[in-house]
Amino acid sequence: MAGTTVPEIYCWEISVDDLNIYSASTREGALRIGLTLEKQYDCLGFFKGLFPNARLVKGYRFNRRVVQAVEAALMNKRPGGGFDLAFSCTPFQWMVFKAITTIPFGETRRYGEVGLMVGKAGGARAVGQALSKNPLPVVFP
Repeated sequence: MAGTTVPEIYCWEISVDDLNIYSASTREGALRIGLTLEKQYDCLGFFKGLFPNARLVKGYRFNRRVVQAVEAALMNKRPGGGFDLAFSCTPFQWMVFKAITTIPFGETRRYGEVGLMVGKAGGARAVGQALSKNPLPVVFP
């Protein structure tokens, strides 16, 4: 289509033991984190199927803060924020993602407890559905 721009997505990867962590960001912010136990792809190959209409570029610059947050979490430290987000989600998903970032590092909550945190008593299933769509695991644990 004439005049249509192809989105540019910057990808990066790190490996820790058998865990492969792939990050994708745009100039606007973090887009996605993917995790695999077996190395089958480089970061470009990993995201090719997720973003078939994008121009994928291997680049650390726009992934730096996401990678630093992941590395902090892997060292058992709270993943730092301080980066913009470029993914879209529903208002409820966003409430869930924000709520789980308030859980003290190293602690867990059941889905029903998170439902209470966002004002949806009895919302365990809805919280589970929201978290199943989490584009940034580790950052939003």
